[in-house]
Amino acid sequence: MINEFLSQSIQLGSYVLTMQRILAVLLTLILGHLTFLLLKWLLKRAMKLKPIEEGRRFLIFRLMRTLIYIITFFIVIEVLGFNLTVIWAGSAALLVGVGIGLQSFFNDVISGFVLLFEGGVRVGDQLDVDGDLVKVKRIDLRATSVETVSGDLVVMPNSKIAGNSVRNYSKGLKSTRISVSVGVAYGSDVDLVRQLLLDAMTAQSQIVKAPSPQVIFSEFGDSALNFEVRGWVNSPWDRMIIESDIRFRIDKVFRKNNIKIPFPQREIYINDTTK
Repeated sequence: MINEFLSQSIQLGSYVLTMQRILAVLLTLILGHLTFLLLKWLLKRAMKLKPIEEGRRFLIFRLMRTLIYIITFFIVIEVLGFNLTVIWAGSAALLVGVGIGLQSFFNDVISGFVLLFEGGVRVGDQLDVDGDLVKVKRIDLRATSVETVSGDLVVMPNSKIAGNSVRNYSKGLKSTRISVSVGVAYGSDVDLVRQLLLDAMTAQSQIVKAPSPQVIFSEFGDSALNFEVRGWVNSPWDRMIIESDIRFRIDKVFRKNNIKIPFPQREIYINDTTK
């Protein structure tokens, strides 16, 4: 009776689909899924002994699942009796066209591998991307989710981070340098200006003591003597607010000490052509 059941078949043109092949396909799919669950369980056990960063753990599971499912798919094709060589030859032109159309997609996916395996950027890092300060919330295979200073959630392609120069404030030194530029009128007491700028910077509570703040006399401008005061903070996420507070304080001490902040002035000559 079992032999009769297994010998049943369905005629689909020139192809014959037997019950034996159907059962073999179902068994292959079940074994493939069970293999994935077993390897996933073993990896989780191993990761408890040696913790792995969340992004890398996600990528390992994703690659393992994809690889197992691809192998299962090809086994199913073989079980069904199809010739893989003929399939590959017939779909070669189609695959080339799809590959060209998805070039940007594959670039983002490869960049995702770089980000997750290299470890240069991790979840929680604070980055400067094209002048925008963002905090990494999640790194996926194709895109990275970041949060801006304004609280917006932005999804950007991985190639924008992995393929460009990105400043990572969470790496390197613990403190990050900030700077505020200001110009004063010609004839001002530059020594007094230097001291006032240092006082304005050091009075800010977020400024660390080491490295100590600095004042740079940057240039003799067209309308002003240009200075730059630098300090270091441990919270780059709040740098815009800190720099704003320092500017308020500089304006206050300059007014108190009669230090003028000039503005560009131009002389305009008008020729009267009616005479």
